[in-house]
Amino acid sequence: MDGPRGWPQVPIRLREVAVHLVNLPLTRKFRTAHGTMTEKQALIVRAQDEDGVVGWGEAPVSDVPLYSPDTLEPTCYALTRLLAPLVVGHRFAGPAELTAAWSSYQGYNFAKHALECAAWTIASERLRTPLSALLGGRLGSVPVGESFGIEETVDDLLREIEARMREGFCRIKVKIEPGWDLDVLRAVVRAFPEVPVTADGNCGYDPGLPGPWTEIDELRLAMLEQPFPGEALVELADLQSRLETPICLDESATTPGLTAAALRLGAGRIVNIKPPRLGGIAASIAVHDHCQALGVPVWCGGLLESGIGRGVNLAVASLPGFTLPADMSPARLFYAEDLVEPTFDIREDGTVEVPVLPGVGFPVVEERVMRYRSATEVVR
Repeated sequence: MDGPRGWPQVPIRLREVAVHLVNLPLTRKFRTAHGTMTEKQALIVRAQDEDGVVGWGEAPVSDVPLYSPDTLEPTCYALTRLLAPLVVGHRFAGPAELTAAWSSYQGYNFAKHALECAAWTIASERLRTPLSALLGGRLGSVPVGESFGIEETVDDLLREIEARMREGFCRIKVKIEPGWDLDVLRAVVRAFPEVPVTADGNCGYDPGLPGPWTEIDELRLAMLEQPFPGEALVELADLQSRLETPICLDESATTPGLTAAALRLGAGRIVNIKPPRLGGIAASIAVHDHCQALGVPVWCGGLLESGIGRGVNLAVASLPGFTLPADMSPARLFYAEDLVEPTFDIREDGTVEVPVLPGVGFPVVEERVMRYRSATEVVR
């Protein structure tokens, strides 16, 4: 029997939900306008149903609210005190009905995403069907670009980009902030004239101050991603009206409703869909469907997830409206080892294959999850 949007239904009754805090050390520092990271924290959800089938989800949280208010402690609280107790021990017709159990709760999007992913991957395992197929995905591979943080010098940045371009990445995204923007972008565009270049402001610019927007517009970038804070929709719309370069909504696309409002205001012409930020798979697909109906291009962003989160992202990014290269960096570029094995990598044609295994698409190595965890809470 089909559920909403034609999604297959499979009965689910969770026996337990375990929430592991893991700390994955980065092999190199990653700096954006939000700050510098040397390790990545995440909450890994391991859910088990009454038949012993296991599903996984990931909440790629931060410890301070720079990118999102969904930080570590409230996300853990939401998972273990609010969401899991609502669903553990109860029978649901499928993942969509399970997710509806917390529909009246506001916020806690990263927590909702992680638990929803665990439910969907259980359904995928039970049906022995790839997650992408359950969600209506059609693409067998996803074109990918690489995101480049703020480096010590422009030459350091150019060397890093050159190394990634040799591997086949088909889009360059440069993190910018005041003082590290126009000259940097000019150097990148000059050095890589055949590759689409985008700039990501990560909300680092004050909309009340002059910015280098006219000069950046002259570079004809593929997009300018979220230069102003997420709530500055009027200011973004004013800036977009003066630019030919399309503004991409990121931190302004935190719910389907807010994304629709931002597009209606003209605050942007492209949307970066990040499933954890939007609150899960269903919300991400709702944004995808809305944008597809409007003819607005979308692409799948990343939050330095492990292969657990990336596997779900690849499944979502296989939907037909995802027409722009995704942020899908292989784990080897950031981590000494992934939480899945084998993990994914970029192919010579600049794409990543959408996984065909059920669940998250890659075998989860539980021993690694346990090795990197620093805390665990279980709801039975």
